Amino acid sequence: MMGIKMLYLLATILMTITLGFQTPVRALENASQKWLWHNIEITIKKPMDAEKPDEVTASIEDYKRVSKGGKVITTHEAQKVFGAPLYRPVPFKIPLVASNGLYQQFFTLKEGKMGDPVLKFAHWDIFQKGGEWAVVIQDIDTFTRDLLNRKETVRDAYPWYMKVLQVPGSDNVALLTPFANSEMKRLSVQILDPQSKVIRLQIIGNLSEQDLISLASGYKSP
Repeated sequence: MMGIKMLYLLATILMTITLGFQTPVRALENASQKWLWHNIEITIKKPMDAEKPDEVTASIEDYKRVSKGGKVITTHEAQKVFGAPLYRPVPFKIPLVASNGLYQQFFTLKEGKMGDPVLKFAHWDIFQKGGEWAVVIQDIDTFTRDLLNRKETVRDAYPWYMKVLQVPGSDNVALLTPFANSEMKRLSVQILDPQSKVIRLQIIGNLSEQDLISLASGYKSP
């Protein structure tokens, strides 16, 4: 049976963040400022005592295990089945030590009952050098794509401890989330490709904010 720690790790991985990113970013000066990405209005809320960053105890070894926790295929095979361009990284200060596509089966709850299994596909890249590491999970974000297809404005408000980052020369943005009592952070980015598909990169690791941004900016369309 999967332990609580691993279940939390999977929940962290599958969290849907509705934001965008393509090139190096800078922080917005006013944390309460609203930002409009296409028809999605993003707001960082004012500080509240009840809202605190989540704690996380997962290690790079935990992420390595999850990256193999299903049907594993090669990156070359993943490029054929991904359904959109599979973005690949340029050389980074920390070496790329593992890459693979992964099919995982999840079960949903509906009205207190176990629902039908859902098969999800993502591509995993793992970077590591000594104690520094980062994991990049890439998938197609159909939820955000559906939001972009709506005619009305969609509003998303996020806790005060998150940071909205702006992409210079673009209207795309990204969201940086810290974890309590940990050097780990998550940078969630979305890329709206020319075919109107939304490609999501979830970058999790113990790197600095600037290094996470630099890693994300190095992912390029083939």
